[in-house]
Amino acid sequence: MIRELAFFLALTSSAFATEVNFLVMPEEVAGPISPYVYGINDKDPGDTHATVRRLGGNRMTGYNWENNASNAGSDWHQTSDDWMCAQNLHYSDCDQPGAMVKHFVEDSRKAGMDSLITVPLAGYVAADKAGEVTEAETAPSKRWVKVSYHKKKPFTLAPDLKDGVVYEDEFVHFLVSNFKTAGEGGVKFYDLDNEPALWPSTHPRIHPQKTSYWEMVNRTEAAAENIHRVDPTATVFGGVCYGWKEFLDLQDAPDSADLNKTFGTYLDFYLAQMRSLEHRYHHRLVQVLDLHWYPEAQGGGKRVTEGDTSPDAVEARLQAPRSLWDPGYVEKSWITQYSTQGKPLRLIPWLKEKIDKDYPGTRLAFSEYDYGAGNHVSGGLAQADVLGIFGKYGVFMANYWGDLKPYNQAAFKLYRNYDGKGGSFGDTCVSAATEDVAKTSIYAATDSKTPGALWMIVLNKDPQSSVQGKFSFKGKETYGAYEAYAFDAQSPEIRLVKKGVLDKDRFDYSLPPLSATIFVCK
Repeated sequence: MIRELAFFLALTSSAFATEVNFLVMPEEVAGPISPYVYGINDKDPGDTHATVRRLGGNRMTGYNWENNASNAGSDWHQTSDDWMCAQNLHYSDCDQPGAMVKHFVEDSRKAGMDSLITVPLAGYVAADKAGEVTEAETAPSKRWVKVSYHKKKPFTLAPDLKDGVVYEDEFVHFLVSNFKTAGEGGVKFYDLDNEPALWPSTHPRIHPQKTSYWEMVNRTEAAAENIHRVDPTATVFGGVCYGWKEFLDLQDAPDSADLNKTFGTYLDFYLAQMRSLEHRYHHRLVQVLDLHWYPEAQGGGKRVTEGDTSPDAVEARLQAPRSLWDPGYVEKSWITQYSTQGKPLRLIPWLKEKIDKDYPGTRLAFSEYDYGAGNHVSGGLAQADVLGIFGKYGVFMANYWGDLKPYNQAAFKLYRNYDGKGGSFGDTCVSAATEDVAKTSIYAATDSKTPGALWMIVLNKDPQSSVQGKFSFKGKETYGAYEAYAFDAQSPEIRLVKKGVLDKDRFDYSLPPLSATIFVCK
């Protein structure tokens, strides 16, 4: 009863509310929203109705599909074991070839999700599950098996564990044999390893030398071409860069200074070489540029990803999504201080400009990201903001990293299951704007399968005051009524909080402090 009373007072009291105008133009279409922006990594989706799950991360660099061994690298004492299969994913047949990935795909399918599967690139994978690998056992040694991408002999579903080679095209063949090709409903997506610029620090027993620009092109070519040879309908993700420094120069790669004189950044070089490879092979090798994004923005001296919920950290976290798009916003971070010289990041437009210049038609993914504080409303609002941005700006796939905490789940459910019955945001982004992007965010969508419906997700990021939203619609379509579902600082539970009517082409609505509301208009 107390909870309901507090929410009612927040909705009805406008004594301290700021008026903000919102304009929605449902007939001004921005573009389709990719269903794959609602993705996660290898965790339980709960009732979020997430759409795709990635099997990736540091462990997959040394993953041996033949025996399901993997290596933790510097995350845990350079240990080779069956942790990914038996302890993390709780499978029991971890001595069977491909068991971990097979069950992962099956589990994803049961939950209604597609799968993004990582293929190792660094050159060697774990030979055994015998524990710590010493510096003296750095590859090549008996603790590692060499990776090859092209098996000249016939494929088998029972690979030879003693031949000293793990064939990754045979791994793809294993998945095709179990699930058919991507075009026939099998595994659709393959990711080329994980954060290669960090191999020397994360996986010094596999790849102790700094990764170079040309090495990445050569490894990408070998892996991608042979994936497509086995399954021409598959979609390959390349790059898989950890963050800003890898975007610029592959973490000070040995050939970065020379090649950046011509290309500008590592991403420009990589995209240009992928375009050249398409000309050589007469088909694309890499369809999607895959990046990771853990924002460096700080508040109160702490990075927002650290989960701090002091007022300064909350403010920084709530504003950090603006660095994905906003040309008028400069976050407080080492990137803006030392790299952009005080200029805004506008990350997605910056990346798309590179794609348009170097390799048009390449799609964009963020297969790892996290804005921190998933147990706090600021984390939920940042997550909801980011999902809206990914859809609005044409990102192809995005996969939240880590366990889905209550407010992370709330953000996903706002888009994918707001009513507990599978109610979801539309599939077509339409024009929606707010006059105050610091205090509020708005995203709007129609749906190709539901004519006459409109969805709006609106965030009030003010920690103290309600926002008196003045909503206006422009266009031929008219809407008579709406339902409003929301979560706020009091609870991550999404509830139906109001049913209302529109006065011709407008309505007013009081948005509580630190709240996310989805309006379903009909």
